[in-house]
Amino acid sequence: MKSLQLFQSVEVSIKELKSNTSGLHKHNFFELVYVLDGSGIHTINENNYEFKKGDVFLLTPDDAHTFQIVVPTRFCIIDFTKSFFSKSTGRQEEKMDVSEFFKRLEFVFHNHHNVMGNIISATDKNIFKVLVYQLISEKENEQSFNEIITQNIVFLLLHLIARNIQNNISNYFKKENPKNKMHEITTYIQANIYNKELIKIENLAKHFNKSSDHLSRYFKTQTGSTIKDYITRYKLNLIQTRLKFSDLTISEIAHEMNFTDESHLNKTFKKVFGKTVTQFKKEEIATAEHSSKLTNI
Repeated sequence: MKSLQLFQSVEVSIKELKSNTSGLHKHNFFELVYVLDGSGIHTINENNYEFKKGDVFLLTPDDAHTFQIVVPTRFCIIDFTKSFFSKSTGRQEEKMDVSEFFKRLEFVFHNHHNVMGNIISATDKNIFKVLVYQLISEKENEQSFNEIITQNIVFLLLHLIARNIQNNISNYFKKENPKNKMHEITTYIQANIYNKELIKIENLAKHFNKSSDHLSRYFKTQTGSTIKDYITRYKLNLIQTRLKFSDLTISEIAHEMNFTDESHLNKTFKKVFGKTVTQFKKEEIATAEHSSKLTNI
């Protein structure tokens, strides 16, 4: 398996495969795969998914994948790193601050594996196709405002993916258990995780037209966890994502996630994961450096 490195914030390329020549590999960056033509099987983390023209896959860092080609295939590959989600020093007039976009798109990064195979519905396939071909044109022609237009196209693609993932998961839960409201509750919590007022138990109860006691008992019965513990665990999962894929300091992350201070965050993190945030970040840095050395061998 080989690990590929990326040193630009966004890289768009066309890849053609007539057979399985890619080999099993993983990335330390995000990758969006759009099937321009062809068909075959896409293996992601040992799961096999058939693909055809117009299908879309999202790979997050450390996903291991490869292709088995049935009909010669062309892919549009969109690679983007954590620097894509932050201001570019010295080029702020060309690249907007997108930290708020990252917050909204975290739902994608934490839930995309819950959707099997292609993640775009038939309804959105046409608009997705138009955007991908426009993105290819922008990268090939490099006209004025190229960077900001490219960035906005990618944001639109990611937001379409977010909507499709949310709809797919919601439809699944409604089909499996139409009366169960847990998906609605957890989705609402995830969508408002940065607003501590909205996710207070009394305000959650009001939103779902239940008493605080009733909502708490219902949540505990359905998940085996209290609402408070669920919120804490989800926040810590987001913090792990921030530590891996952003340049925010631990203090900045603590403030953003509504912890009292860095010490409070470290204490909570260690209680759940058995290590402090500082230890986790050091391990991630060491892992990234090791992967980089392997790539250069």
